[in-house]
Amino acid sequence: MSCWDDERRARLLGLRMKTFYNSDYFDRIVLPLFDVSQGGTVLDVGCGYGGLSLLLAERRPDLRITGVDPEAGILKRAEALASDRGLANLVFEQGDGHQLNYESDRFDAVMCQTVLTHVRDASTVVAEMARVLRPGGIFMAMEYAELGVPLTYNSGENHKRDESWFARFFRSSRMAIQGKKELGRGDDALGVRVPVFATAAGLDVFDVRLNDRVMHVIPPYTHSKQQAYAELLKEANKTDASVRQRTIDAVRAGGGTEEDGDWLYDASVQPDLGSSIDDQKLTLITAFTLFLTFARKPLTI
Repeated sequence: MSCWDDERRARLLGLRMKTFYNSDYFDRIVLPLFDVSQGGTVLDVGCGYGGLSLLLAERRPDLRITGVDPEAGILKRAEALASDRGLANLVFEQGDGHQLNYESDRFDAVMCQTVLTHVRDASTVVAEMARVLRPGGIFMAMEYAELGVPLTYNSGENHKRDESWFARFFRSSRMAIQGKKELGRGDDALGVRVPVFATAAGLDVFDVRLNDRVMHVIPPYTHSKQQAYAELLKEANKTDASVRQRTIDAVRAGGGTEEDGDWLYDASVQPDLGSSIDDQKLTLITAFTLFLTFARKPLTI
């Protein structure tokens, strides 16, 4: 079974679907930039459980959206979610973004979300997305750029984190990022380079944005957005032996030790967050650097 296809991962990514964007930002900023004509065709590369496809399908029921992913089990879950929401303008197909099984110039728009950081060769995937895009069509990618610096305030932990802690976290994170690349699992820092990949693929990059979402839980968690974040945090910070091992493997491949990897996992995952949230004792504010790249395929190349 894939590391992406299990019940806990499905729950976690389902919660992330609800908290990935502020709705006003998506509606007022993202959708106007993702300027697809009425009735257009859209390809979602590496669609996973269908987070971005579902969001777009709900807001643009006129579009015909195809989600493609290499994991058959995940696609079945995505189909079930679409069916539960009564979305008839979605289909899901198995395929690999490195070699898309579609003819050139087929889709009016192509998109991906937190996919390029996990693939073997992001530039090839972007080039394939550009190939299947029709001249004049829109390219959209939402990808993280993890640099090893935590943009977080945690009321239960920050007072314990001195300069040596931050130095070790940065060093261990950088080793994990490098090790992930060495193992062919992707590059967590590449979000900032997606405009470069798109340009190299012959696309005209016309805008680059940062997502405006900042996760925040502040007692007594009375707002619906904070409650959604709290639910996500409780699920995300459950210990997972397989993720711990993947962290250790990445850190070791990046030049660190098993102890370094073990420390990084424990520093990143705090299983006591759930009880702190239930007791309304946790204040946590954190942000992730998510780059949104918008490009258009020229009418003549």
